[in-house]
Amino acid sequence: MKRGILSILLLIISVTTVISAQDNFSIESRRIGEYKGFTGFWTEPADAENLEYIIKTYGSSEKKIILINGSDYMSQERIFLPLSDSYLAYMKTKGTAQTGSGICSDFDWPIMSFDRLTSTFGKRWNTFHEGIDIPAGKGTPIAAAGSGRVIVARFMDNYGLTVWLEHRDNIITRYCHASEILVKEGDIVTKGQVIANVGSTGNSTGNHLHFELRYGDFPMNPLDFLPYNPGVNKNQYLRKID
Repeated sequence: MKRGILSILLLIISVTTVISAQDNFSIESRRIGEYKGFTGFWTEPADAENLEYIIKTYGSSEKKIILINGSDYMSQERIFLPLSDSYLAYMKTKGTAQTGSGICSDFDWPIMSFDRLTSTFGKRWNTFHEGIDIPAGKGTPIAAAGSGRVIVARFMDNYGLTVWLEHRDNIITRYCHASEILVKEGDIVTKGQVIANVGSTGNSTGNHLHFELRYGDFPMNPLDFLPYNPGVNKNQYLRKID
């Protein structure tokens, strides 16, 4: 592993933003870290309702928030929000660590224009869906989410025509079900470069991109690494994981 990184990585808390005038919960993008013996992240409490929603989502208790920040935490510019034990347990099962030097976090969406996700990361039916599904018409360009090296560019059974990119810090992104691959193994690509076109090859029920982000072979939630996109429902960004 480059530069002697021994920890797995820090999870990136996804950015949410204003969805509508009546539905405007938001949370600033922060890396998970340690403070006063707790694991969590820093955030700005815009208002009581917003903070209550964040606490409920991540399972932290107000008692712990007061212990860390003081009883006047709502009047402070920034507070430290400790994560729940269940969320931390989930991070560990997915190969994350509570400390470390961070990862390359400057990824972009492989498809920029879409109005919804048809499937998110997590439990789906009786299996675990290890990526997100972005619907798009056949032939829609698929861009590299980040700069890296092509390590797979071929047909892969259920994944169909697939491209894997290796990025720094042992991060891998996967682009599946393509109709056409435009790169070859060993190529060096830059973020935003078109590497394939959307299709429905392999085990697929329609044209879409199945996109994965992994630390080595550990699947991570791509929404924790991608910038806010209005095509993603707010509840798909912020949710409690038991």
